[in-house]
Amino acid sequence: MQRLALIGFMASGKSTVGEVVATRLDVPFVDLDRYVETKTGMTIPDIFVTLGEQRFRAIESEALHAIGRDMQCVVLATGGGAIVHPANRELLKASFTTVYLRAKPETILDRLKNAATQRPLLQVGGDPVQRVHDLLMQRQSWYEDVASWIVDVDHGSVEEIAQSVIETAIEE
Repeated sequence: MQRLALIGFMASGKSTVGEVVATRLDVPFVDLDRYVETKTGMTIPDIFVTLGEQRFRAIESEALHAIGRDMQCVVLATGGGAIVHPANRELLKASFTTVYLRAKPETILDRLKNAATQRPLLQVGGDPVQRVHDLLMQRQSWYEDVASWIVDVDHGSVEEIAQSVIETAIEE
């Protein structure tokens, strides 16, 4: 395994699980959102408010391609919408072993109940519950298309999910 990317909807555990996986494998860990924040000097919510979602997606894409170009060994936690751009999906499929951390809408909503105000895509108006369902339905096929493997994350501890990811990635 050279490059492992964790994909999935917001609050599916990509960053939390990714850190554990990287530690166990003794490889660098990169959280794509934190990488973007470091490069821009802005938080993700600030980027959305100031520059808009379209510009955020362009910055996110540039960051993903830089990581894919510059890092030969990494565990990468992508943002939940990183798969929106076709070029990002192509890069993930071609350059990474990609594990989709699949969570049911109920799991996502439970995890977001105290953090919804920090998630820009849930602040666009309307019912956040419906927004989660709509976005998840829109992205589901992209996640599945990009994924080398799927790991369900509705049950099990972070340690158990990380172990499943490692076992899956090693099979690749």
